[in-house]
Amino acid sequence: MESPHLIFLKNVVQGTPANSPEIRDALHRLDHMLTDLASDLQIPFMGPYVGLRHAPEQHLLSVAEHRWSQADSYWGAAICSHHPVYGLRAEWTLATVSRERLPIVVQALPSFFTGYAAIAAQSAEPSRPSVSRLKSLAELFAH
Repeated sequence: MESPHLIFLKNVVQGTPANSPEIRDALHRLDHMLTDLASDLQIPFMGPYVGLRHAPEQHLLSVAEHRWSQADSYWGAAICSHHPVYGLRAEWTLATVSRERLPIVVQALPSFFTGYAAIAAQSAEPSRPSVSRLKSLAELFAH
């Protein structure tokens, strides 16, 4: 049995209407799950673009050890800007993006999980529970 917040997000991806507070709550829960998985695997991943219409490639959904402040850095997923010289800079968690970017982030989840699961399976022991969990998430969002 899959977590209700994941089923909810899958349904939103497939077109079920939902309001922003419900989506943010589900993304907040997903963010905690991804922090646990990313902390265990410690495999960086640059996922799909989630930029706005005027600059679609300005931001992307990535997994890395993100630095949120001088004293706060941890592995997890974030919406990042990407600079050719300076690399990734975490700007928002999944649930704290603007109202305009929120549907873009949700629609990027299937691609994100497919890519992250593939990278994890290549980079880590495929039988690790975190890799298996990512594969099951990729399957969930693919259907």
